[in-house]
Amino acid sequence: MYKSLTRRRGLSVALVALGLVLATGAAPAQQQPLPIRIESNSADLSQQQGTSTYTGNVVLTRGGLTLTGHRLVVTRINDRGNIKAVLDGSPAKFDKQPDREGNDVVTGNAGQIEYTNNDSTIVLRGDAVVRRGGDEINGQVIRHNLDTERTQAERGGSDSKRVRITIQPQEDTQP
Repeated sequence: MYKSLTRRRGLSVALVALGLVLATGAAPAQQQPLPIRIESNSADLSQQQGTSTYTGNVVLTRGGLTLTGHRLVVTRINDRGNIKAVLDGSPAKFDKQPDREGNDVVTGNAGQIEYTNNDSTIVLRGDAVVRRGGDEINGQVIRHNLDTERTQAERGGSDSKRVRITIQPQEDTQP
């Protein structure tokens, strides 16, 4: 009986260990950080200050996200690769391709776009517009979270235009 109990405990420990190995092996693939790629006509990098400035036809890509504009300033937030990127343009633009089937492409433009990768947030400032499907949001400041797909719009100062939202009706696909 002692041998049987020992074997069962040994088997249980082996199964738990195997489960931990499989879970640990699967975790990094799901949480793999995406690289940030930047192209521009010129770049000025300061490792000591933790900032870099890119000018001329700037394109920042990360996964399905693309930001384009004239001037980009990237500031390192911490040593884990988290950054804050501020893009100026005439206008600055973003394009987010869907991560999941059934989601729409999200696009937007503004005088300035701020992107932080640690919380997947885009803040558009100055005549900001965000489009998803046929819907459109206009405001002076728009915050859009790429993970939760939550969007908030503000009109800005007291003399600014009001927030405008256009929601397109869904097409009836049934006969």
